[in-house]
Amino acid sequence: MTCRSLGVMIFVMVVSVFILPASGRSADMTAYQIVKKAEDLLDQAKDSKADMKMTLLNQKGEKRERTLSAWVKREGENKSKSILFFNSPADVKGTSFLVWTNEKKEDKQWLYLPALQRVRQISASGKGESFMGTELTFFDMGSQDVDDYTYTLLKEENVKNEACYVIEATPKKVEFYRKVVVWIRKGTFIPAKADFYDPKGQYQKQGIFENVKNIKNINTPTHIEMHNVVNGRTTVIDLSNIVYDSGLKDDIFTERYMTRGN
Repeated sequence: MTCRSLGVMIFVMVVSVFILPASGRSADMTAYQIVKKAEDLLDQAKDSKADMKMTLLNQKGEKRERTLSAWVKREGENKSKSILFFNSPADVKGTSFLVWTNEKKEDKQWLYLPALQRVRQISASGKGESFMGTELTFFDMGSQDVDDYTYTLLKEENVKNEACYVIEATPKKVEFYRKVVVWIRKGTFIPAKADFYDPKGQYQKQGIFENVKNIKNINTPTHIEMHNVVNGRTTVIDLSNIVYDSGLKDDIFTERYMTRGN
């Protein structure tokens, strides 16, 4: 669980959370060491692709469903590129989202809206906006440097009969979250859930990461929920047809490719 995971690790975990089973003794680790160990287990695959079903639920339980395709590719040490395509329904079909990640630098993000026929680069001030009407923000869909946070090991606690470390992560510079409290499975170092607090310290939303499947010896959460406790809305993401190391080409991760559609 890196700060890419903390923030909510949604994009990384949704399409590229390459976490392998942990080995060795983990007793007496500090909070930072736990986070670093999880970070060191990330990015084992060179690339990944997956299909996604996204379900948006409002306060009344009414739902809208979307289907997407996602690709991720590592580009050397601490760099990666990711792209999402919306396939259905018709009102979002052809929309795409591109992220270039380079550790120690701010992510670059672009959103293509076919109705406008233009690519919009997401500004730093726009990263607090909702991503396509979901309970995720553009900030959640990016990545953060692990060293931009300080960590406190609060306790150990079971989540659905799985032993977890409970760690509080506090950003050194408060922008989008005052803090994140995350439950990290002791057996695999995959987060089980995370609580997010807004810049004023109000409890805002909870992420849940379940249905972990072993795919080519890579433990991958395939069911993700984001519950907004303020507005009562929920976003659910289910992954399928996950493939690692298929040899994705570089030209997929470009503004030009965004406008072509999946």
